[in-house]
Amino acid sequence: MNMSNQELSDTLEEVINNTKIFDIHTHLFPSAFKSHSLSGFINLLNYHYLIAELLTNANISAEKFYSLDDVIKAKLIWEELFQNRTPISEACKGVLTVLQKLDINYSNKTFEELKNEYENKSLTDEKILKLSNVSSLVMTNNPFDIDEWNLYKDNDWDRNIFQSSLRLDDLIINNSQATEVAKNQTKTNQKANDIVINYLDSCFLVSNPVYAAISANSDNFKEILNDPLWKLILSWLNKENIPLSLMLGVKRAVNSSFGLAGDGIGDINLKELSKLCNSFPENKFLVTCLSLNDQHELTVLARKHPNLKIFGFWWFMNQPSIIKIVLKMRIDMLGLSFIPQHSDARVTDQLIYKWSHFKNILHEILYEYYEDLSKKNYELSKFIIERDINNLLNQNAKNFFLK
Repeated sequence: MNMSNQELSDTLEEVINNTKIFDIHTHLFPSAFKSHSLSGFINLLNYHYLIAELLTNANISAEKFYSLDDVIKAKLIWEELFQNRTPISEACKGVLTVLQKLDINYSNKTFEELKNEYENKSLTDEKILKLSNVSSLVMTNNPFDIDEWNLYKDNDWDRNIFQSSLRLDDLIINNSQATEVAKNQTKTNQKANDIVINYLDSCFLVSNPVYAAISANSDNFKEILNDPLWKLILSWLNKENIPLSLMLGVKRAVNSSFGLAGDGIGDINLKELSKLCNSFPENKFLVTCLSLNDQHELTVLARKHPNLKIFGFWWFMNQPSIIKIVLKMRIDMLGLSFIPQHSDARVTDQLIYKWSHFKNILHEILYEYYEDLSKKNYELSKFIIERDINNLLNQNAKNFFLK
């Protein structure tokens, strides 16, 4: 006997909220790595999404804004985007969700009062992970930034929770400089390409990465397909059974004065992605695209290439109106065989709102699909719903990463 509509909705909500999440792409670091870990109210407000919103609306130049102290920056963002304007954008609503989840009433309070109340919550990594129900996450780790890579000299953090990835963008952006870093670390005088591979070997042993990753555009694809170094890297990834995560379609410094907040959308030719999947059939590719225009073709390619796995709603795609449309399309074409979301969080506290917002959308969309199945006499059970949600939020990624 099928559940009633209310039973279905309640069961689905319960299962979604109780299922542990494996967050496969973040920019987070454990709090023990103090030089790189970001958390707290000030960092929550000084997020580059909010900075971009401020600089395109308020009467302040990027140069002036970036010259300010971090607390003053955060106060300006709060006053301009949350008090002088209605905080209706997704980035603004995210901050309000965090305050709500922490039982902080922000009505008629000054910035200083909010800041003090937030700090008095004394949030730890453990508390935030519990609030967001994230059991483990993947960091973004640049092996060519030695200051950042010093994380692996410290053992005072849980590597089962904070898992590693190898971010290889430097090999595209400034190959000679990255190769020099690799040479200095390996202290060898081999050919440049061999130095890079040997360095990646050493990084693999130190960090045990879940995957390697790059942000790419159409020009980068030509390099990956034709450059001897990238052929060696893909061979190395295949040997170690590590997927290559491709974050496609970013254009850096659309407005360079905005800094990190100034990147935009670039061109990507997904025919090149298909060629990559065919040229390296033994390699596994995680893929997400930045532009709405590419989503349909990407979903079609995921039906044709078993070594391609779609993941998440990256950056400009992470808007509720867009997620609802694209999530439905993915389900229509792929069933539940993709990885529906990642947080892309840069501030640990953001895990609270990024996953809360997505889970609300997931409930709304899946309820519609499950209700339709019930009308077709498909008998749903809590077991089936638990299996589906666990696959979406956890197991689909883990199965793809299995070595």
